[in-house]
Amino acid sequence: MNKKVSPIVLKVLLITILVLIGLGTVFSGLIGGGILQVMKKTPDIDPENIKYEMSENSTIVDKDGNEIDSIRTSENREIVDFKQMPEHLKHAFIAVEDERFLKHNGIDPISIIGSAIQNFKSGSIVRGGSTLTQQLARNTYLSNDQTYERKIKEIYLALKIEQYLSKDEILEAYMNRVFLGQNSFGVQAASKTYFSKDVSELTIAEAAAIAGIVQSPTEYALFKAVPTSEVTDERIFGEFSIDGQKYSAVYNEKPFERQKYVLSKMLEEGYISDSEYKEALSEDVASNIKPPEDKSPLMASYFNTLLEKQVVKKLQETLNIGERQAWDKLYYGGLKITTTVDNDMQSKLEDVYENFSESILGNTQGWGSAPLLDLRYDNWGNIVKNDGTLIYYAKSNVMNDNNDFTISSDEAYYDENSNLIINSNKISLNNTNLVFKDYYSLDDKNSNLRTHKTGFVKFPSNENIRENQDGSILISASYLKNHNDFVWQNESGSFSFNKEYYDTDLEGVIQPQSSTVVIDQKNGEVKAIMGGRDQKGQKILNRAIDQPRQPGSSVKPLATYTAALDHGYNLATGIDDVPFMKNENGEIWPENVYRSYKGIVSLRDSLVYSVNTNAVRTLKDIGIDTSKKYLKNFGLIKENGDDNFVTKEEDSQKNDENLAAMGLGAMTKGQSVLDMTAAYAALANNGEYIEPLTFSKIEDNQGNIIFDEKDKKKNKVTSPETAYQMTSALMSAGKNYGTINLYGTDYATKTGTSDNNIDFWCIGYTPYYTVGVWMGSDNQNISLNSYSTDRTALMWGVINNRILHDYKQASFEEPSGIIHAKVDTISGKLPTQASYADPRNTVKDEIFSKDNLPTEQDDVHVWILVDTRNNLLASNKTPKNLQANRAFIDRKGSYDPSKWNGILPEDWKYSIPQKYSDLGYVEPKPKDDNKSNNAKKQDDKNQNNLENKDGQNQDEKQQNKQNLEGENQKNNN
Repeated sequence: MNKKVSPIVLKVLLITILVLIGLGTVFSGLIGGGILQVMKKTPDIDPENIKYEMSENSTIVDKDGNEIDSIRTSENREIVDFKQMPEHLKHAFIAVEDERFLKHNGIDPISIIGSAIQNFKSGSIVRGGSTLTQQLARNTYLSNDQTYERKIKEIYLALKIEQYLSKDEILEAYMNRVFLGQNSFGVQAASKTYFSKDVSELTIAEAAAIAGIVQSPTEYALFKAVPTSEVTDERIFGEFSIDGQKYSAVYNEKPFERQKYVLSKMLEEGYISDSEYKEALSEDVASNIKPPEDKSPLMASYFNTLLEKQVVKKLQETLNIGERQAWDKLYYGGLKITTTVDNDMQSKLEDVYENFSESILGNTQGWGSAPLLDLRYDNWGNIVKNDGTLIYYAKSNVMNDNNDFTISSDEAYYDENSNLIINSNKISLNNTNLVFKDYYSLDDKNSNLRTHKTGFVKFPSNENIRENQDGSILISASYLKNHNDFVWQNESGSFSFNKEYYDTDLEGVIQPQSSTVVIDQKNGEVKAIMGGRDQKGQKILNRAIDQPRQPGSSVKPLATYTAALDHGYNLATGIDDVPFMKNENGEIWPENVYRSYKGIVSLRDSLVYSVNTNAVRTLKDIGIDTSKKYLKNFGLIKENGDDNFVTKEEDSQKNDENLAAMGLGAMTKGQSVLDMTAAYAALANNGEYIEPLTFSKIEDNQGNIIFDEKDKKKNKVTSPETAYQMTSALMSAGKNYGTINLYGTDYATKTGTSDNNIDFWCIGYTPYYTVGVWMGSDNQNISLNSYSTDRTALMWGVINNRILHDYKQASFEEPSGIIHAKVDTISGKLPTQASYADPRNTVKDEIFSKDNLPTEQDDVHVWILVDTRNNLLASNKTPKNLQANRAFIDRKGSYDPSKWNGILPEDWKYSIPQKYSDLGYVEPKPKDDNKSNNAKKQDDKNQNNLENKDGQNQDEKQQNKQNLEGENQKNNN
């Protein structure tokens, strides 16, 4: 270990050095106090950890500490022990990057002053003068920004690192971390990328070539990655694919000139002998280059994909470090992460998705193609929108039997100069990229659609390819001559493009897709997750977290009705389902899915029947700002902005602070399945939101606890009583679907559908778990058919029946503060005699808290004197014996049909009549004594019933009053 430098000496040394730099550069604004301010903003690190952070992979363990998986990285990096690195490789790096490495204390004043003079002459930073220690500090904790502030931080960190680590430890960490081109991080990855050998087997010449890359990994990489379409007669070492484009590993001359310089520096510093130098110079390193064959990427589970992202964010929050450092710590810091996954539940969920069609459709024989999708085809079998706009070509229309992209003879021709002219909707030009359109196929059972990406060809320049004024595409004759296998004309006259020039996803992605999240609402633990179905041989897309979609009506309990119950509403409050708004085009908005209006409906039934007008009307009443507060507590709006909700501050023109987005779920970006499921879990958890995490503990490689689940973020959204009222309403909604049966276990659910049937949701909970399910196509131009609504709810039931198979029947526990009382479900108030007279039986048992228990009597039902012959208002012409008091709804002038195209809600006949009866006196028929006696008996019976109901009503009002007084007394005690 080096002799430690005291902090005071450290600061003095740093300032002195920077003052020296300032002699040759424009540094006056940062000298002295300015430097100290920059130092204060430098990441707080423990250099001692550097030697551990790059030493081992992180592992995932279960709750008992048993290792079940390890973290794998997409970066090409492999940690090797310092002893495994050959001495001549270490010496190559020291010689070319930091010749005084073994002598200085982290910074090299001679090198710094030299670079400062050079920078001053050029007027910008052209030479860094960084030591290996400084480079390690930058690679570990900082960005590559060319600023003086970053340089100060770099020097400060380098001095701190040298206090704690030996030179060997610093060099080991550096050589395992340094970027060496072609996605290779560290010397082991570089050795395998360029030579397909272990680092310990590198020759002196090969070691010098690798060390020479550091100065410019792009310029000095030992081979160039060139699009295959651009390769002519270059020397090629191998081929590989990146995001749909085929690349070739092509000989690069520059690094071998650099290699000679590295060897001369090694000789100069005495690291190799003259004979070794000459032997290395004579070695043909280029002939040794052997890129590794493409490997199929490891298909990480959806659960682990989410776990990795969440761990990185938690490391950033807890340790106050940058994202780059957090990823390094995850991949190579030897962390022990205790996962929350329930392997048995995850397996059952995967099994449901493995048998997706059978699980939710059963036998699909005879159903036709893709029975869950609402597809439109043109005359050639291509999938199109309603307006005829193309979405996907049929495979047979764009691919030949050899899977080469093919266009007809009418879509291309050779001009008089042998240029190829393409005039086809199947191919487009993006800058110099020739893009082939995507296509679809149907699986063997014809029950699933598969969508395929076809890729593109990158051309060297506009000289090779361009767009003509008429919109056609020209590929030059010179390019075609140099790439004579790129395209050919078939005997039929059609043209085929060689698939070796682009990357086509022949497997395809099955549609519709779906995702599911399961959360234990009691502690916020994510127990199982599926981010898609039947994905093979492609970059995995985790739709549960990475593909937010519009939640539709599933947002109503969160953004509207929970807040309403806390702000003057109860489950029986009547909300009038009638037109009340118009959009910017003057059209009545919103519409209900049933294309009509029910009239006054209780809040409970508004949720059960998903009444759009009532959701918007209620949201408008409680206010957008109130709703936002609830969405924040539900975790859908986050303080740090790391969410999918678009605020006015983020976008003043197109945002989610409006009635359509918050009331009906028509959100700009949408919401993720994870966030929506976690929000519902708060309702299941007595109104308390708990941060949904895939892990319960993170420990470093020394056993120190970085994070424990007791430190999870929690928000109180609402009271247990309000949460239970919402649960009760969601239980009614769930039973209304008719496709869910959990055989005695309580469940509360809500479905959601976005415009044009693009997205279908079903989210809900049992006393055990909260489950969110989404279904839809990746391409949002494709709609699902209306049958899919029931299928999504059915799938929710299928999943719950599978994961709860061995669980006992369970019911939701009612909080002690819940009050049961009879209420009129039109007014939401205490029933009167007029309430009971409503023929629809609007008086029902309902639940309340002390805060929304009604104390006033129903004032919506009123007695009105009518003509019994036509139910119109009794006039002075109406005989007394034909007049009667009947109960009607008094809308208090809140709706005037004449202002809304004469639209009448379904309950309009129960409203107070608007006209007087014009029927006059009619001569009575001769009396029939038997009929007269019967009528009199019926009238007496009706009067007794009214008196009995009135007496019952008085008793119930007294009982409700006693309940409320008792509740108040209990609270006072």
